[in-house]
Amino acid sequence: MNIRWIKDPFGGMTQWVYQRFTALFMLIYLSIMGVLISNYPDIDYFSWISIFDSSWVSFGTLIFFYLMFFHAWIGMLHITEDYIKWNIIRRAINFCFLVIIILQLLILSIYLIK
Repeated sequence: MNIRWIKDPFGGMTQWVYQRFTALFMLIYLSIMGVLISNYPDIDYFSWISIFDSSWVSFGTLIFFYLMFFHAWIGMLHITEDYIKWNIIRRAINFCFLVIIILQLLILSIYLIK
């Protein structure tokens, strides 16, 4: 019986697709934000406030950072899997990265969701 999908739900091809999707979304988001920012002649504090005052920009920014952290998490899994051969140390490092990412996401969510 093959139960690998229970232990490793993010297999190699799935991780590849997730990374490409998150990269595509981040590219689209950064392109839209570049156009929005370039439409302002002077970028000052009040311009930034007016840009991020829109709910769809705040929501897009939140999704951008969620996907960016997920993208980084998959990358860190690959780096630790390739270069750290001891299973216990690799799992401990991955757990530390996961805790750091979750804390960052919680802080970001509290900050962006008003």
